[in-house]
Amino acid sequence: MRLLLAALALVLTLMYFTFGLRFGYVTLTPTYMLNATGESHYGFITYEEGQTVGVRGMCDVRKGSVTVRLLDPGGTQVAGQVCPKGKWALNAMGKGRNGTYELIVDYKDFTGILDIEESRK
Repeated sequence: MRLLLAALALVLTLMYFTFGLRFGYVTLTPTYMLNATGESHYGFITYEEGQTVGVRGMCDVRKGSVTVRLLDPGGTQVAGQVCPKGKWALNAMGKGRNGTYELIVDYKDFTGILDIEESRK
């Protein structure tokens, strides 16, 4: 049992220093992160021309930063926001042609809470 706990502690330590610890699922639940680094990609499909799609919510940054970018089906950035240290409201919405909009969330040594949800009009 001690060996199992030691192995678990080692794995968590390695995860913390490589890409961080993440507890939750972005766009579904509030996500608590410790030293998160890297990118996450999410797709939102629209079927009608002119439909608005994106994310809204908040980020509470204790350390590092998080950048949210929304790309249209052609790959052009239509919305974006950077959250430095502090508590910020997020609103990244895009509108235009139908297809798959891509949300890219870029973490840089991010410690805090990211609470965003999909929004459509």
